[in-house]
Amino acid sequence: MLRWRVVTALVLAPVVVGALMLGRWAVLAVIVLLVARAAQELARALEPLPFPAALGSGALPVLLSIPYGLTGALAGVFLNLPWSLFWLSAKPDYRTLRALLALLLMGLWVGAPLAHLGLMWDVTGGRYLIIVAVVGPWISDAGAYFAGRLFGRHPLFPALSPKKTIEGAVGGLLLTAAAVGYFTYLFLDLSPLAAVLAGAAVSVLSQAGDLFESVLKRILDLKDLGRALPGHGGLLDRIDSLLFTAPAVYYFYILYLM
Repeated sequence: MLRWRVVTALVLAPVVVGALMLGRWAVLAVIVLLVARAAQELARALEPLPFPAALGSGALPVLLSIPYGLTGALAGVFLNLPWSLFWLSAKPDYRTLRALLALLLMGLWVGAPLAHLGLMWDVTGGRYLIIVAVVGPWISDAGAYFAGRLFGRHPLFPALSPKKTIEGAVGGLLLTAAAVGYFTYLFLDLSPLAAVLAGAAVSVLSQAGDLFESVLKRILDLKDLGRALPGHGGLLDRIDSLLFTAPAVYYFYILYLM
């Protein structure tokens, strides 16, 4: 499992770096591709929802955020309601709780958070914010994994994720607070206290994002939402933490600048 996680990270890291080097439109293109793949996974997991319906729900916040910023992202979330009504009224087969859940999840859980990832580009130090939001969860995951393997004794949330331990969560928190804290102190000019708090927040939200997807899969009685990435399952199994950290990093930095 660890071997595949490392391989996956080595494949994804150049994609992130390459997009950041190419510029804003490359970053937005990657975000749109992520939305498309997530829509495909949710449409399959929560049949009978059509792929175009899921894609539209996730794409609305992202596409509207390009010309209209944060207001556009919020408008995209609200437009999910009439968009969902359109598809749910199209055919009787679509009018299921699973289809409705998929549409709402694509807008609120996938589209809006990824729109915040794109919004970071327009903020001072945006490239570094994107790195924190994307790489921070990887650091937290690694810290939690090794701390859990070495010291894990007490389950964190046994009903949700039996393998996660308190010791692992603390290990991920400490490593992320140190690594992300040092990075943000150097490149984003955060004060030492704010930098450590930023790192700690990334770890807490990263682990919360992972637990949220664990709850979702238990509710739906699914092992994974997809099989795109070896060692992780689907794409959503890989970016579940990012979907929580991207908005958190954006708002933390915006409030700090204020």
